[in-house]
Amino acid sequence: MSLEQSSKAGEHPWSTRELLEECLSRHGHTRGIVAARQALERVRVGADSPPETLLRLRLVEAGHPEPELQARLDPDDPVSPVTDLAYRRRKVAVQYDGAHHFEAEQQASDEWRDGAFRRDGWTVVRANRVDFREDFIGVVARVSVLLLS
Repeated sequence: MSLEQSSKAGEHPWSTRELLEECLSRHGHTRGIVAARQALERVRVGADSPPETLLRLRLVEAGHPEPELQARLDPDDPVSPVTDLAYRRRKVAVQYDGAHHFEAEQQASDEWRDGAFRRDGWTVVRANRVDFREDFIGVVARVSVLLLS
């Protein structure tokens, strides 16, 4: 799960960046502290799952800018549909579909969300556990084409 995960809202964080930084500062010479500090630099608030975070990291490692996390189609509308990752300027929405996305009700919700983005001119790229197992190579390639076109 992400640093401040709580089912899309981020209302019940497990911790905060400040608390993690404080904890790391108290363990100046502990084995692994350098790696922990480097990892904290890559933490972003907003991802709902570890695969979303790994997908974001793969996109950034491919040379793309940081995507917007939990991006609303209309940022001013609190009930507007949300995508996991977004490149708003290029209108590219990226969704990671975990296991619960294969339930009928969730699929209907996902179709509604994706349709709303598409009607507004966005391209929706969806990823799942197969992409995860392949380290998101294909997803990064698809997003790269969209961002560079």
